[in-house]
Amino acid sequence: MTGSLQEKNGRYYMVLELGDRKQKWVSTKLKVQGNKRRAEKMLSDTIKEYEEKLAAMPNGDISMSDLVKEWLKVKKREVRANTYTSYEETATIHVIPYFEGYMASQITAAIIKQYYNTKAKDGLKPESLARHRTILRGALDYAVETLDIISVNPADRAKLPKNNKKRIPAYDTAEQLKKLFQAVEGESIEAPVKLSATYGLRRSETLGLRWSAVDWQRKTITISHTVVRYGTETIYDDTVKETASFRTMPLTKDMEVFLRRLQAHQKQIKKLCGKDYHNSDYICVWDDGRPLEPDYLTSRFGRFLKGKGLPHIRFHDLRHSSASLLVNNGYTLEEVMKWLGHASIRSTERYAHLQASSKNEMAQKVNEMLSQAV
Repeated sequence: MTGSLQEKNGRYYMVLELGDRKQKWVSTKLKVQGNKRRAEKMLSDTIKEYEEKLAAMPNGDISMSDLVKEWLKVKKREVRANTYTSYEETATIHVIPYFEGYMASQITAAIIKQYYNTKAKDGLKPESLARHRTILRGALDYAVETLDIISVNPADRAKLPKNNKKRIPAYDTAEQLKKLFQAVEGESIEAPVKLSATYGLRRSETLGLRWSAVDWQRKTITISHTVVRYGTETIYDDTVKETASFRTMPLTKDMEVFLRRLQAHQKQIKKLCGKDYHNSDYICVWDDGRPLEPDYLTSRFGRFLKGKGLPHIRFHDLRHSSASLLVNNGYTLEEVMKWLGHASIRSTERYAHLQASSKNEMAQKVNEMLSQAV
């Protein structure tokens, strides 16, 4: 196997040549400046690791449990620590034990479907099973694209069980979101709620927004920094979940007005607080300048909805609301995928359960639908 280093968005990527003109891009997560030797060492180690795996496979096959474990090792280098932890726990508790004794080449769509049904009978909800599907799809994609031991991914043809329970009311229309925006005015979570619902941001992206990411002249806001909770630690990071998540969004007219008003308010409070003000560049902060914590945002959002007598949803469902709003107004899944910062159309399909053109046009449409609500 051969490979090379490529630069993308200021970071090194390993490009692995898998044969038959297949390539696999793997992020080193290393910035280009000052890290060339480390990146070269990582590339060399990765090529050696792949070659050892291929040599160790009996008859060109691998057990399903070992396949999942190998996929986890790869994902550990590619995803955030909290995302990897959730994958590892799900795989260790559920996926690996269930598929013990199966070889990768033996897995069929029917076997995977039976797995989903079994877990559903055990009480797991469809939204939880979505993570199981991510692991199975990912591991079997790895078997197809990297190990080249199966030709197609059977997980692509195995659907999750339908959720027969009554769907929790979501904010899928402009009218519902306008009502939510009006209710949240003056609350500590007003900014993250409006930003997330308008742009379909993840919680980590919303809390990671900084004033320096706002370009008032070009009227854009860039998603390039995140705030996540990992165990007992809050991590402030100049990375996003995946490469596609790094994106620049147009400021809607109403959002520009809201952000200018918010920035003026924060500057006024800073003068009043003086040296007691916590200086930071973050947009979503307390009045004393302290950035809002991820766990606080989640819990406060739930209490806010209950206190206002509004239908309960998770904070993350505001991302779903943004996607559904766009799909219901004629934008394609591919356009919405770019708006949300998804790397794959598969992820977008989860949000756009109802029946997106440049981003500027999309921003204008969002502004029209939510006008005067921000």
